[in-house]
Formats: sequence, structure tokens, C-alpha cells
Amino acid sequence: MSCVHELFDTARLNAISITEVARRLGEVRRAGSVYKTYCPWHEDRHPSLTLYERTNENRCHCFACGRGGSVIDFVMQHESWTFQEACRWLSNEFGISTLRADSQQAWHRSLSSPQPRTRAAVKPAEPTYTYIPKEMVESLVSMDNSLSRCLVQMFDPAAVKRVGEDYLLGRYAMKGLDDYTVFPNIDVEGRVCNLKVQHYETDRFSPRFAHSDPGSCRWLGSIWSAEGRLPKDAQLRSSCLFGEHLTASRRTQTVALVESPKNAIFGALEFPQYLWVATGNKGQLKREVLQPLKGRDIIVIPDRDAIEEWTETVRTMTDLANFTVSDICQRVAPAWEEKYDIADYLVRQHQPMPF
Repeated sequence: MSCVHELFDTARLNAISITEVARRLGEVRRAGSVYKTYCPWHEDRHPSLTLYERTNENRCHCFACGRGGSVIDFVMQHESWTFQEACRWLSNEFGISTLRADSQQAWHRSLSSPQPRTRAAVKPAEPTYTYIPKEMVESLVSMDNSLSRCLVQMFDPAAVKRVGEDYLLGRYAMKGLDDYTVFPNIDVEGRVCNLKVQHYETDRFSPRFAHSDPGSCRWLGSIWSAEGRLPKDAQLRSSCLFGEHLTASRRTQTVALVESPKNAIFGALEFPQYLWVATGNKGQLKREVLQPLKGRDIIVIPDRDAIEEWTETVRTMTDLANFTVSDICQRVAPAWEEKYDIADYLVRQHQPMPF
């Protein structure tokens, strides 16, 4: 049997928008004409890592510690991963296929072999995804997580429990904290594609109340793969909506589509007449991701910094569903808050009296 090794298309991986990569792993802020995020090379209390995407550039650099590098370098340092682990996550997350050494050798052999002048078109093989066992998700389900602790300070605890159970929110211990919030991505057929974990500020009087801690966003699929609880070469699907598993049983409800799972949970509590789903990030508003919503009425609620981009994107998909774009996050946002979402609005609506 030939030895099989993963071969990654590092040129394509390093060409992925470094701003989008940083956004999926944590918090990104605009600073003039560039974006910044927390530097993983040193203890960073204020975002000091500059993300460059100028012509022929796609890299990061920290002026505080002097470190930086490529997209792959950033992911390796941010997640404390090896080169292979970082490349595997990027390939899975952004849908860039890997080759295997034996298939590459076969391809080279085919170039030196006589070829017929014509051949029937061969449809590319569908990727073989690894789905996470449902029992691994069910073992984590708990309302005693940091986001739920925020929610019960604003909404009826019984409603928080109901919504949490609908979306199978969970609790996970890592980095010295035992109440990370687990957001499972389960597709319309009930298969678990991946699980995002984040930690939230639970102090009601903190300016960061119900906001995630910097650098707390992780994917359990990648963690479990590195730990050996899933196959090391697991290829996990990234094209799955958060809340997608609810679409089959709620066919008559108008869908409210947002960016983050947190926004979907807030929306489901405040406006239960809609079915709330989330893309997971700004760049995942894609036709293949929205296929489970085909033919439905969809209210699209972009974050403030995504309104123009999402409006243009859904205009190319009017054959897929009946879209209505809401600009509420533009209309109600304070002028100085460029990154503003529906959860920010609802937190302010539920602010306690100062006396």
C-alpha cells in the first residue's frame, strides 16, 4: 500500500483574505484604511496587529512586538497549531481541496501516457466530509454557559432555556474557563458539521456585556481532530447555516438571516415569529450555503459593516428565494460604531435602569 500524505495548495491558502481569516478566529476592528486584530505573538490588550491587503500583499504585522507573517503563519500562531494543522483548517474552512501524494503521482503518470483524442467529461468527485457524532454534541448541551448567563439577565429564563434547547447550545471548558458557549452547526439532514465555541462577558454593567472575549473563537472540530477524538485528516463542512436543522420542521415561518449565531439566538428570543439562522460570518453568504432556504421568504439583517455587500450579493440570488434586506443596523447604530449588529441593538433595548 502506498503512503498517503496531504498536499496543501499553500499559494491559494496564503491568498485567502487575511482580514476574513482573522474575523473567523476573533475580533477585527477598522483603523483608518486598514483592519487590526489582537496580536497572537504577544499579550495584546488593544488590537495592534495590522492586516494588509494592498496590491500584492496579504499579510499581517504588529508594530508593538515586530512579529507577523502570512495567512498560514497567523493561523499557526493564533491557534498554536502545526503547519499541517493550520493548512488543514484553512482548506476545510474556505473549501480549498487538498491533494494526496499517491493521486498526484498518478496525475504525473497520466501526463506521460498516451491519451485518446477525446474523452467523456468526468464529473469531479464530491468531497468526502467527516461529520461529528451527534452524541458528542448532545453531551455538551447545557444552558449554564456564558451567553445564556447574559440572556437570562434580559429575557424570560424559560424562553432562554427553550431557545437554547432548540439550537442545542452547549457548554465547554477550555483556557481555564468552564463556561464557553458551544454553537453547533447541524445541517438539514441532522448531521453535525462543526461546533463553534466562544466566551462572553457576563457582567451586565460592563461595556462589553454579551460580547465575546478577544481571541476566544475556536472550532471544536479542529480541536478534537488535533486531540485524536476525530480523524487527523477530517474534512469538515463549512457550508452549513447555524440553525439549519430547524428549517425542515418550520417550513411555514419567514426566515431571518443574520451573520453570527449569537445574533440568531438574540433574534429568536425577541422575535420568535421568525426562524432565525446565521451564516457564521460575512463571507459565507453564498448560494450553496443558502440552498436549504430555497423558495422561502427571507429577511436579511446584515451587520452594519456588511449592508452594502450583502445587499449586492442577494441581488444575484433572487431566483433562489424571496429576499428582503433590512438596514436596521444602519438606522439605529450610534455614528461611531461601525461594527453594529442586531444583538447590540437588543442589548441596548434591554438596558437596566441606572437607579
